[in-house]
Amino acid sequence: MVITAATVQNVINMRGLVTLPFHPTHMNRVVLNDVDRRIFDCLPDWDLRLQALHQQKCAWTLFYKRQPALVMGLEYKFPGVYEAWLIPGEKSYEHGALLSRGARRFFDRIETRLNLRRIQIVVNVHHGIAIRWAEFLKFTREGRMAKYGPEGDDYYMYARIY
Repeated sequence: MVITAATVQNVINMRGLVTLPFHPTHMNRVVLNDVDRRIFDCLPDWDLRLQALHQQKCAWTLFYKRQPALVMGLEYKFPGVYEAWLIPGEKSYEHGALLSRGARRFFDRIETRLNLRRIQIVVNVHHGIAIRWAEFLKFTREGRMAKYGPEGDDYYMYARIY
């Protein structure tokens, strides 16, 4: 099943938010925090990865008041299993409460559209804000993956079981 930008926008249902299909040029306007910048600086093929996300057509950019707030997407693993990812921008932190509620609605409601039994995310163990956010979104920590990230850091695996 394909999830369109319009579906994402309707599920999140937040005034001032516009969801568009992801395009690599959107990342030029996303202001990253220091932790995310350090991670992405370790990816020499970052531009190729962004192009691949665009071609998969399962990624979206959420603009809040015409500024990119975050980029997010889903990666199909198996029937009923997806991995979600999200790259927050400066606007995500400025309007964290609003966007967090919208993201929680997304994960609460996307299950029926994708016939989910599991959705998972990975979070850098040093990224406290991302850890708290994952738990706010009702993800449960399942374990620690040693030296998983492109920068060599450990990551936590989180999942929501439906």
